[in-house]
Amino acid sequence: MSRTDSATGDGPSLGTLLRVAHAIMIEEYTRWLASSPYKEIQPAHAAAIQPLWQRPEGVRLTELAHTARITKQSMGALVDSLEHGGYVERVDDPDDARAWRVRLTARGRQYGRDVRKFAQETEKSVANRIGARRLEELRKTLAMLVESSSGRMDSSEA
Repeated sequence: MSRTDSATGDGPSLGTLLRVAHAIMIEEYTRWLASSPYKEIQPAHAAAIQPLWQRPEGVRLTELAHTARITKQSMGALVDSLEHGGYVERVDDPDDARAWRVRLTARGRQYGRDVRKFAQETEKSVANRIGARRLEELRKTLAMLVESSSGRMDSSEA
């Protein structure tokens, strides 16, 4: 990390810090996955699974893609992989007989519960390193940043 890449020249830029912190979290998640019963899950699958946790009735593929900010084709590939692994299923859309929704299966919901436990343990570890107060301030600050951005994510996406 460069010490001169911030706007003021006295430390890493916000973008650099966020990218590196994200990479560290993904490394921890990847290690957890490797030792879990969910070895076929990849970090990219979170783009499909996380929004489904919030919507048990299911979500159309186009909405999942929009939420994840990826193409419909890319989301289709993620959903195909998750369906093959038994984590999601396609069901008829009750609002449109021509369409279908993607929703979590029992296995997908179990994964969701287990990954949330992992996330809670990870956050406890972070709180032990930086302090619970600082972690809560960081969470609130990041939520404010997300909410104030022009390409806002709603709270179910964060």
